[in-house]
Amino acid sequence: MVVTKVLQIKNVNKLHQAVKYILNDAKTLELSQDSNNTFPVTLKDGQLYQQLISGHLIANPKYAADEMILTKKLADQRLGRIEKSDLITGKGVLAHHIIQSFSPDDNLTPEEIHEIGRKTVLELTGGHYEMVMATHVDKNHIHNHIIFTTTNSTTLRKFRWQKGTKHALEKISDKYAEIAGAKIIDKEKPFDHTRYEAYQKKNVFKLEIKSRLEFLLKQSTTLEDFKEKAKALDLAVDFSGKYVKYKLLDRQQERNTRDSTLSKKGRYSLESITERVAKNEVVLPLEDIKSAYHLEQAEKADDFETRLTIETWQVAEETRSGIYLNIDYGVRNHGTIKIPYRQVEKKEDGNFEIFIKRSDFFYFLNPDKSENDRFVRGDTLVKQLAYDSGEYILKKNPAISKLDQLVKEFEFLADHHITNSEQFQETATRFMKQLDETDTILEKIDQRMDCLNKISAALHEVQSEDGTRRQTALAVLAELGISSDSNVAAIDKELVELTVERNALKEKVKNLTRDYKTYEEIKENIKQRQNISDNKFDKNNNIIR
Repeated sequence: MVVTKVLQIKNVNKLHQAVKYILNDAKTLELSQDSNNTFPVTLKDGQLYQQLISGHLIANPKYAADEMILTKKLADQRLGRIEKSDLITGKGVLAHHIIQSFSPDDNLTPEEIHEIGRKTVLELTGGHYEMVMATHVDKNHIHNHIIFTTTNSTTLRKFRWQKGTKHALEKISDKYAEIAGAKIIDKEKPFDHTRYEAYQKKNVFKLEIKSRLEFLLKQSTTLEDFKEKAKALDLAVDFSGKYVKYKLLDRQQERNTRDSTLSKKGRYSLESITERVAKNEVVLPLEDIKSAYHLEQAEKADDFETRLTIETWQVAEETRSGIYLNIDYGVRNHGTIKIPYRQVEKKEDGNFEIFIKRSDFFYFLNPDKSENDRFVRGDTLVKQLAYDSGEYILKKNPAISKLDQLVKEFEFLADHHITNSEQFQETATRFMKQLDETDTILEKIDQRMDCLNKISAALHEVQSEDGTRRQTALAVLAELGISSDSNVAAIDKELVELTVERNALKEKVKNLTRDYKTYEEIKENIKQRQNISDNKFDKNNNIIR
């Protein structure tokens, strides 16, 4: 397990002290086992020791602080900022001090750990900044100390530590540590990128609260039942004020969330909740609520929207927790992206299948230009991987998962013989609404396919020897805003993918519509039997009114 920490050095004295500290003999000397040692060696008590220190763009690690200061002075002189120099003001950052710690359980040698640190900082900085590092072996957990200057040795410009730099550092560190065999803690969280920090603070709690509320609305019969089950799901509910207030007890939510911020239509107000739960006749008991909710969430998490085959040549590294894929993200921007094993299935032929949602985020690492490191959406990643390999993207439309969930609700009601109630009708209403939305999705897919077929036909016809047909094709492409040089193979590939998606969705709608008619028939039969049992008959089996 690797943990990274970063400190800023803002004055000359602190820089000298930091370099002196990390190069301490008592912390960095290790008995040498290799005659071909790449580290500095020293003789002590008749035994040969290696000192686990190294530098980059540094003539002598022991004088690293002085060399960094010299480069900084040159930069200030060249760029005309002598009077405002960080060396004088003490306000700016002269160097960054990275501490990279490893667990004894990782079973890595000091040399391996040192190499991980070296690769990490060189990738982060692009190799253009003076650096000195040392591996400390005086404690149970071996750790690297890395100090690199903020002055670019080539451009003399300053290294800017931005909001996303720490995250990039951790990702780079994790990559090299994991490849070397260290255990990595999965720290990924939805919307973890700095670009989405504001969104996270405002909305991530709301999404989880709404998820739990929707579950409770289906599994409660009274207001008191709702409150008890909300407690079981670690959701605090306050009905005392004008607005209902909610708070997640198992998350670091500091402020309550009003019902009005969750739904503008008042779906989670006291009145709406009371009205909605009153429709339910059969629900899960209190003791099953927590496990049932977690099961439902696990099924949603394991669900996918896109499946793609990954060939072995696309895999840069296979580790204990996932695979690193080679990918080109933009022009001359080559790097890797990690796919965790929970989204990977290894095939018998050695290739892999990955299962990804459009809204998933993955972190792109460019080993040559860390400033290009960034988050990539799942749909963008899949398109790029498919472009590189030529593989078809097999899509599972999100509407399928939504319809499947509604079917499960129908089955639950049918198992409890609830087919003629407000609860059944409410589920049926949502089911019909989802079918309508699915029809709209199918219409959009059809429209896209119509357009792509026209484009494909025109692109194929552009090569025709018949001048009239060729001119017609060019006119069609011009009308659609498509270049005649467009890749017809890519168009045909998208058509195949859309056809698969369309057929799967239409088949799902067909089957579910048939099942729903069955439920309707069951409901009607039960209603008729109930009417019969409520009436009295004469000896000729005629109903007595």
